[in-house]
Amino acid sequence: MARNVSDLKNVYLIYGAQPLRLEQALARLKARFSESGDLDFNLQAFRGESSRADDVVAACNTVPFMSERRLVIVRDVDKMQKADLDTLAAYARDPSETTTLVLVGEKIDRRTALYAAVEKLSGVAEYGAPKKSEFPAVVVEMFQEKGRSVGRDAAEALVRAVGYDLARLSVEVDKVIAFAGDARTLSRDDIEEVMSSTASTSVFELLDALGSRDARTTLRHVAELLAQGETENYIHVMAVRRVRELMTASALAARGVRDQTELASALRKQTWQVRDLYRQAGRFAPGDLVDALRDATEAEAQMKTSRDSRLVLERWLLSVCGS
Repeated sequence: MARNVSDLKNVYLIYGAQPLRLEQALARLKARFSESGDLDFNLQAFRGESSRADDVVAACNTVPFMSERRLVIVRDVDKMQKADLDTLAAYARDPSETTTLVLVGEKIDRRTALYAAVEKLSGVAEYGAPKKSEFPAVVVEMFQEKGRSVGRDAAEALVRAVGYDLARLSVEVDKVIAFAGDARTLSRDDIEEVMSSTASTSVFELLDALGSRDARTTLRHVAELLAQGETENYIHVMAVRRVRELMTASALAARGVRDQTELASALRKQTWQVRDLYRQAGRFAPGDLVDALRDATEAEAQMKTSRDSRLVLERWLLSVCGS
């Protein structure tokens, strides 16, 4: 049943530092409008840095075509000149009854006339970033919106690997779903497997250097990955995964098993993905990998509170390398 749009505000001012949340809010508004009219004829969008307020106001005063309302969107409104913002403020004091104007920006000065005018209409909404503790729940919701189910532990694994960036998390959620195929419920193992499978070559080079206990090469690859935009949390997750793999290889070797097929089966990987693990595991003395895994937990806790999480990460990696 189509929802009525007459109860929407005439002007909205939505802002915040998370572009994904702003776009989601716009998507909900567009979906509501599309239920009651043809957006092809009743939607007009502007960019703040390249638009004049007079053109926006003219669009707002245009009569809807075979629809109850028009939808006018101005992205990056905070990049408009002050004179233009004042013009929009004047419009907001006496807006058209047949248009919903949505002003979108990252940072909005609450002292401006525009803010005051829209606030008087109860149309201001701030979309701030979730608290770090709330990110796993947000990830669970992202999967639910796409008809998939994940547990809290799986969501936490994705947040640790990707970091606290909603836009990037959304991309990774889509990536996980694409790799999962028809599976409706996804586990933590599924999340970590996809993150491993889609990692760049440099990640595997780092892991090989770590397994070979080559401290200099390991740190060089850390710097490269961070420069490419990867996070300390992601590198930590992947390195811990490699330590666990080496522990499995070490345990099998201790039983006299050197068959790569059996190791691949134990790790649920392809044979080519484990070809160097026995050799690398042989570089670690008994107990080294257990110590590395124990220290990884402590490093993870320190990374959450340290002002220099990279330093904490690098110190742990160096300890794994034996330096």
